[in-house]
Amino acid sequence: MSAHQFTVNGRPVSVEADGSASLLSVLREELQLRGTKFGCGTEQCGACMVLIDGEPKHSCTRDIASVVGRSVTTIE
Repeated sequence: MSAHQFTVNGRPVSVEADGSASLLSVLREELQLRGTKFGCGTEQCGACMVLIDGEPKHSCTRDIASVVGRSVTTIE
């Protein structure tokens, strides 16, 4: 596990997690941001959609290491 630093909803955060942990699980479990939901887990339904640097992306299949240094915006 290592620290992953990024911005969530305009707030800088640092999360201690395995780099392969899903962004969705970190948002929901570590940061307690429950607005983003788990749906299908295969990028089909859009329940897990967030903005990463202003672009819509699925958080269920994106690992936390891929957002280091980036800006994530959730439904909250």
